[in-house]
Formats: sequence, structure tokens, C-alpha cells
Amino acid sequence: MVAKKLVTVVGATGAQGGSVSETAKALAARGVEVVRADLTDTAALKAAFAESFAVFAVTNFWGLFSAAQKQFPEEKDVASLAGHAAAIETQMGINMVDAALATDTLQHYIWSTLTDAYTVSGGRIKPPHYESKAQVTRYIQSKPELLAKTTFMWCAYYATNFASLTRPIYVPATGRYIQIQATTSNQPIACIGNTRSNFGTFVEAALVQPDKTRGGQTVFAFVERTTLGGLLRTWAEAHNVKATYIQISRETLFSSWPMEVQEYTNGMEFWDMIRDKEWTGKDSLLTYSDLGIDVTTLKSVKDSFSELELQSLRKGWNSGDERWLDCI
Repeated sequence: MVAKKLVTVVGATGAQGGSVSETAKALAARGVEVVRADLTDTAALKAAFAESFAVFAVTNFWGLFSAAQKQFPEEKDVASLAGHAAAIETQMGINMVDAALATDTLQHYIWSTLTDAYTVSGGRIKPPHYESKAQVTRYIQSKPELLAKTTFMWCAYYATNFASLTRPIYVPATGRYIQIQATTSNQPIACIGNTRSNFGTFVEAALVQPDKTRGGQTVFAFVERTTLGGLLRTWAEAHNVKATYIQISRETLFSSWPMEVQEYTNGMEFWDMIRDKEWTGKDSLLTYSDLGIDVTTLKSVKDSFSELELQSLRKGWNSGDERWLDCI
């Protein structure tokens, strides 16, 4: 009888972790133990990781950013709030790395991260929600014993972004929806579609092909490459409506939208700057074709969009809205 291997999933109820492990309630119903661990407590993490064969680790910048706004309601400087959230996120990531280093049974560590925007852009742009994860990645790279067991995982653009920050707005006078952004409609973008349905397939593929994915290799999880304008067209087709992409200045956009839009736009400006260049800065990326994943069996971007509720003009979105936590 083959011994069971323990896979520990951080954030099992979130969009990424939920895709890896389903929701905690469903897991508990199947007899899987659900353990709460404070990511700021390294000792608790060591206990949670004990006996693990593999660990999937993820942090949530946007939840921390939302919490920072509530903690400091008088603070209007987005960079300050984002920096506060980023510092906490980085420490959480480092704590998980330290816990992983103390887990002698560990054979595979999967860190859900983002590209090192500052390095790849030659220092031209440094979005806090990218830098916070990149610092953890660099920390892992400084630990050869863990790097040898590590896969870096990038999750592409969530379809659920269209249900919150980038939600198309209906204009009754024209009978069309408009989507307002600060970057161009021809900006290249990769999309994972329905994160909860699709992302776990990439993590599973990484786990069962360790010789290909460990050693600091990067897996880029997406089901379709397109442009920002292409995403909007697909969304419109999914709902059988008409939609127009409108680019405005970042200053105008920032003056009218929640704080999250500034941090989000920093990330979009990085992708617009880099476009089709090598995003890791030096190493190649492993995609679905490298991992033998048939993306036609996954939920398409169009089908993912069709699951989202059409929002009326009256249904606005505000900073602190919990829907944000399932996006980006």
C-alpha cells in the first residue's frame, strides 16, 4: 500500500488556494483536516507544515491593503497604504519560507508569486503588490536547500476582475457598456479565466512533474493570451451586449475611482511597458503546453465571463468591498 503524502495548502478558501484544495468546508466533509495558522506566527506555521510532503503558499496583498484603509481611514496617500500592506505581505511570505525550511519532510514548495517588476523593467516601475512577493522570491533564491524544491507559480489575470474594479459600466443613453482604464486596449494580457476552476490544474501538473518544475522554475498559469481590448470583446460576446473600451489619463482615473485602482494600474502599466518581452528577465516560463495540460478541458475565458453577473450602473463598487478580495 502506497503511503499517503500530505499536501498543505495555504489559503484553502481563497481563489487560488480554493482551486488547489476546494473550500475548507468541503475538505472537512471529506475528512481532510483544516488547520488555522496565523501567517505572522512562524511557530504556528511550522506546526501547520509539519510532516508535509508539499506546501502551496500564497499571500493576499489586496486583503491587507483593504485592512490598511480601514486601520488608517485618514490616510489618503495610496503609496503609504500600499507600502504598509506590502511590508506585512513580505514578512508573511518570509515566515512561510522559514517554516518550510524547518520541515524536514518537505519535497516540494510552490510559491504563488508575481514577476519581479522592478528588475525586469530596469528599475522603471515598482508596484508594491509585485515587489512584496518578489522580495519573498529573492529570499527563497538565497536559500539553495529550499530553492531546489521550489516551483514559482504565476496566476494570470482573473476573469472575476470584470466583476469588480474593471467592471464594465452600463450607459443607458447609448445602450452600451463602457470599460475605463488608463492603459491601451492593445496591451497584451494573459488570462486564467475562472481561477477556482482552472488554477488547481496547473498546481497539480507541477506537483506530478517535479523534475521539470522544481529548482526555481516558473509556471505561468493561463488559458488564453489576448489584449485588454480583446478581453472586453470576449466579455461582451459572453453576455451578448455591446461594449466600448475607453482609455483616459491616469490622473483622471485616479480622481474618480477607489484607491485600489492606483495600485492595480501600476501593475497594468508594467505589463504595458514590458509587453511581449521575456517577463522573468532571464529564465523561460513553463506554460500549459510544457506541462501537458489540455486547456480545451478547462473553463474558457468566455465561459468564465458568462458566469459573472451583469452589473447595472446603480451597482457601484467601493474601497473595502469584499468582492475585491477574490480578484487580481
